[in-house]
Amino acid sequence: MELNTVLYRVEGNVAVISMNRTKAMNSLSRALFEDMTRAFLAAQDDETVRAVIYTGEGRCFCAGGDISELLGVTTIEDTTAFMHIAGDFANLLHHFPKPVIAAAHGAIAGAGTALMMASDIAIVADNATFIVAFGTVGLVPDCGLHYFLPRVVSPNRAKEMMLTQRPVKAEELLSLGIANQVVPAEQLMETAMALAAKIAAGPLNAYALSKSLFNQYADTDLAQMLDWEARDQALARVHPNGTEGLNAFLEKRSAKFT
Repeated sequence: MELNTVLYRVEGNVAVISMNRTKAMNSLSRALFEDMTRAFLAAQDDETVRAVIYTGEGRCFCAGGDISELLGVTTIEDTTAFMHIAGDFANLLHHFPKPVIAAAHGAIAGAGTALMMASDIAIVADNATFIVAFGTVGLVPDCGLHYFLPRVVSPNRAKEMMLTQRPVKAEELLSLGIANQVVPAEQLMETAMALAAKIAAGPLNAYALSKSLFNQYADTDLAQMLDWEARDQALARVHPNGTEGLNAFLEKRSAKFT
């Protein structure tokens, strides 16, 4: 797999996918979206990979869209085509069947805010700054931020962030529920790797089913969710991991999931 803007490695059962346009602060170009798509599909197809850490090299997680590249996209047709590439990656990330932990430091700006929120868990460094910065360049949020942000912080708080472009620091990200954990910058990857390794030992079939249900919580009612839960619980129960987990509980031992 040839990647020019992304670093990809596997440590144990964890894939680490790093945006690697350090001179451009990992700004999101078409090439970067395409490389991230290739890397996540490789992690999806690799049976040894049981969890993913999504991060950025250099000074920050992501400074948002590549402004120089966007200036060259001047028609509705070309802009729409670019946004479909970006949107397809955001959709892949949000619906990825394996657990994804975003490990973010420094600037988390523009579409980078959406991509962090599209992950399952966000661990941020204490130097992180989250900025819904689209208004500063006359654009609207993209990569699904209109979907992700109001579900976490409320529509009015999301609109306030969009209208003011104010920096949101790490501790506020934690209090708002955007981040799951704040750690010293030098401990970011160590913390993310420890959590990913713990999650990777779990029943991935059950996690994938549950992730899909959580992703649909706001788009359905209780009766429909109960039906879906019954369907997926039946699938989980007849899977070997279901039998192993129940037996391990009764036998007072740690389960060994496949």
